[in-house]
Amino acid sequence: MIIKSMARKEPSFGQLIKYMLDIDKADQHYNVYQNLFSRNATDIEQAFLDNAALMKRRKNGNYMYHEVLSITKPTKLEAKKQKQILKNIAYEYVKNRANHNLVFGTLHDDHDNHLHYHLLISANELGESKKTRLSKAQFDKLKKGMEARVLKRYPELEQKVAINQEAGEKLSHKGAERKRRTGKVPERDALKAKLQAIFEQCKTKEDFFAALNKANLEFYVHGKTLGVKDLATDRNHRLKTLGMLDNFQVLSDHIELDEAVNAEFKAAGTRQAEEKTKEENSAQTTDTEQAESSKEDGSYDSAQTAADAVEAERTKRKAEMDAIRQKQAEDSEQNSDYYKNKQ
Repeated sequence: MIIKSMARKEPSFGQLIKYMLDIDKADQHYNVYQNLFSRNATDIEQAFLDNAALMKRRKNGNYMYHEVLSITKPTKLEAKKQKQILKNIAYEYVKNRANHNLVFGTLHDDHDNHLHYHLLISANELGESKKTRLSKAQFDKLKKGMEARVLKRYPELEQKVAINQEAGEKLSHKGAERKRRTGKVPERDALKAKLQAIFEQCKTKEDFFAALNKANLEFYVHGKTLGVKDLATDRNHRLKTLGMLDNFQVLSDHIELDEAVNAEFKAAGTRQAEEKTKEENSAQTTDTEQAESSKEDGSYDSAQTAADAVEAERTKRKAEMDAIRQKQAEDSEQNSDYYKNKQ
């Protein structure tokens, strides 16, 4: 079982919700809701935004937590039962993690070997301005307690111990006795202690191989056999013989989950960028069409204005000519009367 927590310092609720509800990944029959009063994606985003607005603004402060809860798929349990159990685990986890906060969760089933929940958790409780914060020690205790209960309560999930693996140097009985007598650790036990530290500290493939190189070790795969070569002694050591195969598998699962989540986010980001480009192109096309339309309308208006001006000029001239004719008629009539009177 793996539990990861990633804080976000921007209120990008909508982006994460859209990603979580990806129809190609999410099985929405198993959505998780806590302190949310709507099942609509837009309303859920608004609820998170409204609640986040209550927090006091602080530089580099967290707005939310994106957490991943993952289990390897058991071999003897039907898919629906696996999902229902994981949903129960998710509800128990968020109750212990942030019982009074807003939580939205979706189950993704897009990998062959594991199921996982994406959980969006508000940084503050519902209706409160103060943020909810767990110390590293508190969060570790929460994760370990959660794993212990899952292993005990759901043996049918066939999960291996991952979070509760003991840290530090692990010596065989003979190794411990030799260290007590001579102060020296046997080669095999010293190698196990190095590997244990590497498995616990590394988060990526790059970290893993860099740590091996620093420890003067080299990882090898011979068929189905996994092991490390001690470059100082030129000796090969099988992980299974060292009793470190399960430890390596836990690290491998962590790395695989990280890569899967990062790949999914990268793909989601690419899709969003493409959608944004399409929207911008569409908006640009609309603007161009509107501009052309305005241009055409403007040409029509100009032509109409010119025609109106010509017609107005004609009307004015006609009126002037009519006035002149009227004046001539009046003058002619006056002259006619003058000559009549004179006679």
